[in-house]
Amino acid sequence: MHYAKEPFKSLVLLALFFLLAGFFPAPGLAGTGGITIFVDGQELNLEEPAIIQDGYVLAPVRALAEALQARVTWNEGTNEVIITGPQTTIKMVAGSKDVYKNEERLSLSVPVQVRNGRVLAPARFLAESLGAGVSWNALTLTVAITTPPPAVPERVYAAPFPARVAFTANNHLWLLDGSQAGAGPVQVTKDGAVQILGWSPDGQWLAYLQWETPEFRAGKPYLWVVRADGSGAFQVDQRPVLAKASWSPVASILAYSTQGPGGGYAPDMNLKLAAIESGQARVTTLIPDKGELVEDFSWAPDGQSLAVSLPRTQDEPLRIDRLTLKGERSNLLTLGEAGTPIGEVYPSFAYGFSWSPGGRYLAYHLHPNSASLAADAVDLQVLDLEQPGKPLDLGVTLNYSGWLAWSPDGSRLAYIRGSGRDATIGKRLTIVDLEAGGKSTDYGQAGQVDTMPVWLPAADSGVLYCRGPENKYWEGNQLNDARVLVPGQRIWWQKLDGEAVPVTSGPAGTADYYPSVSPDGQNLTYLRLDRRDSGSLYRQPLAGGPAVELVRNLNGSPGYYGNYYPAWISIYYLDQTTRVSGKIVVSDVEGRHYELETARGRLVLVPDKGYPVAAQDLEKYAGREVIVAGVITGEPSMYMRGPLLRVRSVTPAGGIPAPAARLTSFTIARPNLVVKGQHLARVEIWAIPTGTGITEKDYTLLGQAGKQAETGGEQVWIFPIPKETILATALFARGYDEQGRDAGKISLPVEGVTALNETLGTASH
Repeated sequence: MHYAKEPFKSLVLLALFFLLAGFFPAPGLAGTGGITIFVDGQELNLEEPAIIQDGYVLAPVRALAEALQARVTWNEGTNEVIITGPQTTIKMVAGSKDVYKNEERLSLSVPVQVRNGRVLAPARFLAESLGAGVSWNALTLTVAITTPPPAVPERVYAAPFPARVAFTANNHLWLLDGSQAGAGPVQVTKDGAVQILGWSPDGQWLAYLQWETPEFRAGKPYLWVVRADGSGAFQVDQRPVLAKASWSPVASILAYSTQGPGGGYAPDMNLKLAAIESGQARVTTLIPDKGELVEDFSWAPDGQSLAVSLPRTQDEPLRIDRLTLKGERSNLLTLGEAGTPIGEVYPSFAYGFSWSPGGRYLAYHLHPNSASLAADAVDLQVLDLEQPGKPLDLGVTLNYSGWLAWSPDGSRLAYIRGSGRDATIGKRLTIVDLEAGGKSTDYGQAGQVDTMPVWLPAADSGVLYCRGPENKYWEGNQLNDARVLVPGQRIWWQKLDGEAVPVTSGPAGTADYYPSVSPDGQNLTYLRLDRRDSGSLYRQPLAGGPAVELVRNLNGSPGYYGNYYPAWISIYYLDQTTRVSGKIVVSDVEGRHYELETARGRLVLVPDKGYPVAAQDLEKYAGREVIVAGVITGEPSMYMRGPLLRVRSVTPAGGIPAPAARLTSFTIARPNLVVKGQHLARVEIWAIPTGTGITEKDYTLLGQAGKQAETGGEQVWIFPIPKETILATALFARGYDEQGRDAGKISLPVEGVTALNETLGTASH
């Protein structure tokens, strides 16, 4: 059998055209020419350069094969090379075109060569024989090799963490209950493709769209829900969903529109509600079939109404209406005229709705009557419902819901501004202050691209977002190129005083996406990509400390022009408690009640159920500066004076400080490591690995200790000593208090690999 592939050769001929034209130095027909080889996005360090021979790229066999997890042996007497992979064995002889692949004899187009003591063979043959994909860029002389992503996601951090996580892997949906120590991911779907919609407000159900075919977005999607433990999945409606579905912010009710199951665009022109009760859906209709075409919709924060987008037609102008759950309707905005003139560009409908937390403002995009124009830029506007009139124009952006983020008090909107459909260039973080007359501040930096803003729980704390070097190398070079789209992208913190600082750090070939902050503002969870289509979920304290890998082998699509939507993950935090500083005041508006005056607005304070002391403390500390802990809800309030905070505890500012957590000792009491301390809520055991240039990011988390006893304020935590040899120079324990704050660390009084393992009893003999 003759083994040859034309793309390498034809593209090399194209490269030769550029060589003759003088675009870059000619390497010659068998020259090195600065050829670069990437495997899963990482550049190979080649002691002997790759070459082009008769139109084929030849690469050093050992370097390439070992990068693909194969073993290489060399028989100097016979000049034979044997490459052994998991499923393939290849035999070749220097100077010959004949090779054997699992005993099958093949013929290469060019012979195997030896240069400077290194064996070189055709790169495409070698990589594809070992199960990888290959692409060649003749303009940059780059070979991109991609191995298949791992098939099964794996929980890495065995200790409990207070969150439920939904994520995708190989087109399927997986769920993980982080609160259960050691519990592994649960696979929900096995066929077709999925898109995660999100968790219900109580975290008991996850909604998702499922396609019947594995090709993402081929065919039409159906709406499904599944319980948090991965059981009880069922289809909500027998008809496909038109475009989206979304949860009410206060109840397990889904809003959605349907369409015909056949091919083509066939909207049912309806709007439905599905209440998820006792493992089944109770469906009601807000807009009946053939009623009106709803282009988009969004729940108001109180869950009692929805904003609905109605398109400009021959008879009606563009409209945004408010539709209550009782079917009552009022108009929020009418824009332009009726009619659909041919040859003119005009706003066709509003979409991408985003309500401010208090429900005063509604942000939206204006979709022109041209899909191509909409892909490059759309106008962003904000409507003030307390002062109806002309909407506020915020410039151009792209229609991604993850690019809009309201401050917790609803006074500021953070968004990504910029035109052009590429998400990896020309996009800048911008924040508009609605209470300051709509003043906008551009926080972008030259040469950097921003995406995915998330506001911190305290309104004046600022915004987290993703930032990295602008990059367009991937355009036209996506096939079998596994490199991340924005290498070096990290999570940044934009403070309102103008300072911007990176929060995460990592290897140069990785990129961080999907920042998510715990309700108490203590911890950050994010996805770190090590290749464009796969990565791991990480968690780290915002106040500082090493990042912990929670789950690895998540994967999904880079999305449209690198936007990374739909999102691969959805997180529900089991601890919804937040903490807010301010002054408690008594208000008589709509009846006597308590409010918290903060630097950026007020909150209505109501004692949470099951916390009777909170009511006493509200009265006790009225008129004083305090720190209030509780849960901010989207439920309606008769006082209408601000978001509702259900109070669980009140602590006076500067008084009755919480006891300081601290570590007092770290010792060995076989078969356990023993940590003692006070007022600790969590203790982790870490190892400092062997090697040179080791920094904190290289430390390895062995696991979380369990509390064994607490007597007279003294706590005892234990961690089982591993049975295998520990390749580390030292071990230390790190503690955290109930607020997740770092209480410091304490080292085991033994250093050095040998001494450490002998003391632990883990030394191998």
